[in-house]
Amino acid sequence: MNIKLLDKIVSKGQFIRPILNYVVHYLESDRSDKNKNIINYINVLKLKWDVKYYEALEIIEEELQKLKKGGLYCLILVEKIDILVKLSRNEEIKEVFNQLKEEFEKLPKYLRGIVVENLKNVRELNFDEKDLQTIRIWSESYENALTTKGFILLSRARGKKNEKRYEEAVCLNIEAFKILKTVPHPSGMVQALNNISWWLKDANKEKALDFTFPLGFYLGYYFDEDNLKVFNSLDTIFQVQKNNNDPLVYETAFIFSKCLSQLNKSESESIKNTFKDIINQLKYFVFNLDNNQHRSTPKLRDFIRKEIGKEKIPIDSMNVSEKTLKEFLSAKTKYIQPNTLRNILDALEFKINTSTPICIIKELKKKDIDKKFEINLEKFKNFPKERQISELFTSYLAHYYKEEIDLKKIIKEIEDDSLIEERCDYYTKELINSIFERNPKINFDSLLTNVQELKIYTNKNITFKEHPFYLGRKEVVKRFVRDLNKKNLKEFIGNYIGLDIRQKKTVEKFIMNYGRYYDLKDIPKEFTPKVPKEIDPFVKKYTLKRKPSSVSFYVFEGEERGEFVEIIGNF
Repeated sequence: MNIKLLDKIVSKGQFIRPILNYVVHYLESDRSDKNKNIINYINVLKLKWDVKYYEALEIIEEELQKLKKGGLYCLILVEKIDILVKLSRNEEIKEVFNQLKEEFEKLPKYLRGIVVENLKNVRELNFDEKDLQTIRIWSESYENALTTKGFILLSRARGKKNEKRYEEAVCLNIEAFKILKTVPHPSGMVQALNNISWWLKDANKEKALDFTFPLGFYLGYYFDEDNLKVFNSLDTIFQVQKNNNDPLVYETAFIFSKCLSQLNKSESESIKNTFKDIINQLKYFVFNLDNNQHRSTPKLRDFIRKEIGKEKIPIDSMNVSEKTLKEFLSAKTKYIQPNTLRNILDALEFKINTSTPICIIKELKKKDIDKKFEINLEKFKNFPKERQISELFTSYLAHYYKEEIDLKKIIKEIEDDSLIEERCDYYTKELINSIFERNPKINFDSLLTNVQELKIYTNKNITFKEHPFYLGRKEVVKRFVRDLNKKNLKEFIGNYIGLDIRQKKTVEKFIMNYGRYYDLKDIPKEFTPKVPKEIDPFVKKYTLKRKPSSVSFYVFEGEERGEFVEIIGNF
């Protein structure tokens, strides 16, 4: 295989994984023994992305023993040093660093950019000036390679941050983001936005909050929930939102908990060890949208007692009986009804912060949902029925409330004109509300120049916007639903509804990645997947575009690919 073409593919990072899956499939069907070194290099990349560092190192050591020095040898050394950095094995890092420098002049020019990018990042992330020689940019040609240029800018931004020159660091990260977006290189894009929010969270917490919106959006747009990269950015978003008392912090915690539940035991243990802080706080921030009564806790009683006393609110103005209130405040009753708590809250006015009892936040969110739903239900019912079903299905696929929703029942009510507010629980209301949430245009120049003041939220002005993570996911789902043959839409949804939970997740994965790879470009023609015969009838029946369909198919690996073929065989 041509190493130059391989370099062009892998320069896009983890996002290009389905293309690499196709390449492995192609090479193995040719002659796997002939292409074993290339296949092993691709397997190293995938193991690294899956955080299986020790397994990757085993293959690396075997390959370095067998390979002659040259292009592939250096590419494998680059992966070795990257893994050693992640494992903090500094002495070995220095050794490989010097090896790469020695080999550099012998490399073809097209490979030098990836080595330069890697060596600069290693040096600036891990060592002081005296430990390793300065890595200079040997040629402007590296600056012209977009991925390399983007990561060089990220490296420079890190240097500015270390000097506490935050404004310059932010500008360099934005420049890097814009360049990497054209590739696209989602891992680098998210890294740039995460850097800004994390570095500013103590220096300028309001501006840090502004950048959590694009960070959350591109995280949802590009990454599946079981991708380990999501946790670092969700943690950043959570910490910044918490510092600003932003209402979206509760949704971020909910998303984090849902993503955590998707991992297997070994993956979840690693995440739990890395993100102990946020995980220990989840129980204080995560709530469901049911309408069950609330436990009368000392924290809740103290909060209500304090606010009533502070404002000297007469009991008869609360729309709550004196007996009910006294029994609640004296802990005679163990539970309080949602409507009773909401009536008490309506009579008060108080600031909201992250120490406000979670059941109060829950009631305020439900009230916000009710207020929006009163308007949105009528707008929704004015859509043609086909559009109602299409919009609902799009919203449904993008949200984490799927397991709480009876999609079949709602669609029947749409068809029978019997969808009314009384039939809708809060999960359904939230999904219909989300149809009308628009994705604001992200203007990085205004994010830089706008002077933000810390917003003070009270129970009177608080509103819960759509989380950018969902907005990103909705954008990719829209592409699939838009292409889906409308004559077969109901049949597709009916087939989907009939699947079990595991099968639904497999179909959802295909749908999400169909949208993500919709505009994939700059892939060498010989490595652009063709629609395999196993899914060709499905693609034709539902009038899906062939390129995103084929790339999305190769997102699946191993048995999962066969499972998807079996599932869609019944569509």
